[in-house]
Amino acid sequence: MGLRGVLLRYAARRPRPLVVPVPGFTAVRLAAEAELRHRGWRPALSPAEADLLVVCGSPGHGLARAIDTVWDEMPGPRARADALDPSGVLAALDAPSADLADEPTQLHDAATRTSFTAEEPEDHAAMGHDSMSHEGMGHGMGHAGMDHGDMGGHGGHEGHGGGHEHHMMGAPHGLAMAGRAPDRDGLKLDVLHVPFGPVLADWPAGLRVTLTLQGDVVQAAEVETLGGGAGGERFWDESNVPAARLDSLARLLSVAGWTGQAAQARLLRDEMLDGRAEPARIEKFVRRTRRSRTLRWMLQDVRLGDFNAWTRMSDLLAGISGETPPARHPAPLGELLVGVDVAAVRLIVAALDPETEGAEVTHV
Repeated sequence: MGLRGVLLRYAARRPRPLVVPVPGFTAVRLAAEAELRHRGWRPALSPAEADLLVVCGSPGHGLARAIDTVWDEMPGPRARADALDPSGVLAALDAPSADLADEPTQLHDAATRTSFTAEEPEDHAAMGHDSMSHEGMGHGMGHAGMDHGDMGGHGGHEGHGGGHEHHMMGAPHGLAMAGRAPDRDGLKLDVLHVPFGPVLADWPAGLRVTLTLQGDVVQAAEVETLGGGAGGERFWDESNVPAARLDSLARLLSVAGWTGQAAQARLLRDEMLDGRAEPARIEKFVRRTRRSRTLRWMLQDVRLGDFNAWTRMSDLLAGISGETPPARHPAPLGELLVGVDVAAVRLIVAALDPETEGAEVTHV
């Protein structure tokens, strides 16, 4: 066995999976997260650092296109797992993890991708022109990038004027060059349309938010839901409300950067669903989260209408403890995002955690 094979086998021992939830298949996602935790596989925060794509459920046409776009752009070595029901998660993860260590499989995959790029450059550009601009751009925005406001490419278009505000076939990866428009200070700034989702870590299933940006400020936001295929059904109901709140908390804590506490929230969620949750451990989790001054400082200025993200988190914690939080009515997600810095977008979405299982599907 050569050095390449040794490195592949070594990397395959601890793959970095990117979990893609599908609306209506929450049970599959929960089973996949539990199995990944059992195997000690640390989830990737973006496709760029992932080598295993885990699709939880049967996506509809629009969501399937977005997933395929991310899969096409993932670096090798890579493997893909598709699980359609909770009982199939174990088998769905075993075969792709073996493929990661298989040198002939990875060499064939790399050769196939190289051949496609070389033989059909115009078609590939057209695909990126259509798909990457709508499904791919926001996928690589990991937590670190968003927390630091690193958009990595919305500037640097000073010479691109003269009305060239449409997609350019020769642009890198088929992305649109920036147009120009006056901002609130009377200056002309670049205008970009940047999609976030639907394939992002700790992101609501099937949600896609397309932002119109000038500099780092959101000028407009279009919210869409890409649906799942046949076989999906609602998972969260009145019988598992505390577990649903822990699920929402896990996403918010992860996006906020407290990954250890997010992992604890997911573990307690699974124990609660299995009827094994210990009240003392739940109270310890709630108490520790409430006492975090850093978390309060980070969330108290993230507005969700008449209240903020810290208030939202406090309400979720109260619900887990058996208290009855007051009813609150946040503004629609698209309205909340207008006027905010792009670095706050992930926090707002995670704090609001919009329901997509029962949402009206705008793209199937």
